[in-house]
Amino acid sequence: MRRMTVIALVLLVAGCGQAERPYTPQPGPSGTASATAPATGGSARPSADAPGVETVEVGGGKLRVDIDWPARRDPLMRVITDWYLASRKVMVSGSDRYLKDLDLELQAVRQAYDGVRRYTEEDRRVKGVARLYGLRVTKVLDKGAQIDTCVDESKARVVSASSGEAVSPQPSIMRAPYLQRALAHRGDDGVWRIREFLYDKEGCAR
Repeated sequence: MRRMTVIALVLLVAGCGQAERPYTPQPGPSGTASATAPATGGSARPSADAPGVETVEVGGGKLRVDIDWPARRDPLMRVITDWYLASRKVMVSGSDRYLKDLDLELQAVRQAYDGVRRYTEEDRRVKGVARLYGLRVTKVLDKGAQIDTCVDESKARVVSASSGEAVSPQPSIMRAPYLQRALAHRGDDGVWRIREFLYDKEGCAR
């Protein structure tokens, strides 16, 4: 049986100075979270409850992100869509300022900046079309949640910032859809913050 790279999920216990303990979130009564929407500073905002595709243009249309919203939209889904849009703004512009307004805990901050480093420090940009689909809040507890989405970047390309030409080789993760997972923690202030990002090359069909 295939497993994710990380099996044990570690979320912070409420209260300052308390030790962390591992646990696996279990589905809530309805299978989704009932908390208020997180203030993540992104631009993915559905306008209705009906399922449909929202198109977001990044960098003046250099990258188009199609978000396939399900009929049952949990506010926590915005945690992962806002993160994705902010990180791709970095990859299009070369500036990491778009990450500063995201609600991330320390480990996720390190992962976020490491993930876009080559786009801020090297001659790299991204353009084309990306798609988010299969959005779901997989697990939720009072202070912990797991949000998943499938990412298809097969129509996007990494290019040279100076020439605009596609670099070779292209990142292997962009060749086929992959699963992106965010582990989130709700602070005492009620804000959901991403604690860790996980990826899996399997689990998403086109």
